[in-house]
Amino acid sequence: MKTVRSAGGVVLNRKGEVLLIRDRNGYWVFPKGHIEPGETPEQAAVREVREETGIEARIIAPLGETRYVNDRGVPREVVWFLMEGEGQVAIEPGLTGGGFFLEEEARGLIAFPEDLELLERAYAHRAL
Repeated sequence: MKTVRSAGGVVLNRKGEVLLIRDRNGYWVFPKGHIEPGETPEQAAVREVREETGIEARIIAPLGETRYVNDRGVPREVVWFLMEGEGQVAIEPGLTGGGFFLEEEARGLIAFPEDLELLERAYAHRAL
């Protein structure tokens, strides 16, 4: 079975708030999506954040890769980046919400342990 490769971003603004979106399954997650043919993971991460939320973000640092198998048994590899961005969140059709949240608020919303680890890595990189 082929592994699906994706890119995502943990987006922080100048206030240290983190961008989360509520996906189609109702989970609060970081923006992520597929890498298109000819795209680098960096380009895909920036594009996906823009398309899913309307936020223009820039990459600050890589955060490593997360591998998992989803509920349909498809192996996925997500290439993650720490990003910075500002602006009004405008969620694409089909998603159910989104916004910038204080770190403690975000911790209470995030559904997956891997995402909590990514948030910790993002704040650790930002502190450097």
